[in-house]
Amino acid sequence: MNNKLIASNNNNLNKTFCGIDLFKLIAAVLVVFIHADEAKNEMITNVVTNCFSGMAVPFFFIVSGFFFEKGLSKSKNKKSFLFNYEKKLLFLYLFWQIVNLPGNIFIYVSKYPDASVLKYILLLFRSIFLCGNGVVWYILAMCEAAVVIYFLHKISAQKCLCVLIFAGLLLLLGYDAFSEILSGTAYSYINKGFYVVFSWSNNFIMKAVPFMGIGYLISAKGLKSSFKISLLIFALISVFSVLVYLFDLKSIVNFDVNIILNIPLSILFFLMAVSINFNISAKKSIAMRELSSSIYFLHTYFIYNLMDRFFGVEFSSIIKVLVALGGSIIAYIIVKKTNIRLFKFALNISK
Repeated sequence: MNNKLIASNNNNLNKTFCGIDLFKLIAAVLVVFIHADEAKNEMITNVVTNCFSGMAVPFFFIVSGFFFEKGLSKSKNKKSFLFNYEKKLLFLYLFWQIVNLPGNIFIYVSKYPDASVLKYILLLFRSIFLCGNGVVWYILAMCEAAVVIYFLHKISAQKCLCVLIFAGLLLLLGYDAFSEILSGTAYSYINKGFYVVFSWSNNFIMKAVPFMGIGYLISAKGLKSSFKISLLIFALISVFSVLVYLFDLKSIVNFDVNIILNIPLSILFFLMAVSINFNISAKKSIAMRELSSSIYFLHTYFIYNLMDRFFGVEFSSIIKVLVALGGSIIAYIIVKKTNIRLFKFALNISK
């Protein structure tokens, strides 16, 4: 979720970036619902999670790809740009891996109490270097995808990027949406292979490259859509998505239609973000961006280590969401006020 608010006298450009920061904050809240709704026992949170939360991280990737293309195109020294981009992401990823390491070790020891030391080492290796863990998998995937897009940009291979986007989305749908239908077929071995390497669909092949690639192409091609048109289509698909979930279409067709709909929803969500007429001060826009990062990185600690531990997984999802948001906001304010550089870096707060 890295993007710099570029100062400009152009009001339209300023509005565009303010809109993105606003929608990033909304997307961060949608991510909170995912982790608060593991019990699946409340209708409101179930609808939000199944119909809308799935577009949040793809939207973040689209934003990252959009700004990555802009930075890459404007940079005279593209290798230096990539190096600095990767360095910041890797340091950020390393920080959170160190923070999460004791918890990850505890999880693996609890889940596999009779495992050998070698198995624990292999599990940690996969968790850290291949699939990521918790919410920070996003950083690792973005780091990997940026390298892929950089080399394609270097050789002007946009058609090749389109192929990778299409192939990645097909693999994503095969893994998440059509896994039950494909079970027992030859294709299921592809899904098993991805599980062995990444353990889930949250990886650079299925999510980061496709959606960062979409953001990159939107920026490179200067693609636009009016806010009203994007909102209308988004609303129609959203209504359809809610109906699909409420009438449990998945049990009839045996594949997850809501996951398929997340793809156009995330793209339309981004198109609304860049076209909305939302003009606020740069200071407020930056605050929304920083708050979205803080919520993204911190919310699971409040949900898993506080609410679930003391009140149980079955406790109200809505209250979990509110506590996670409130705790993240308070933490953001404290870090902002204390001005501790390490914590500001960890939450992607500007200096």
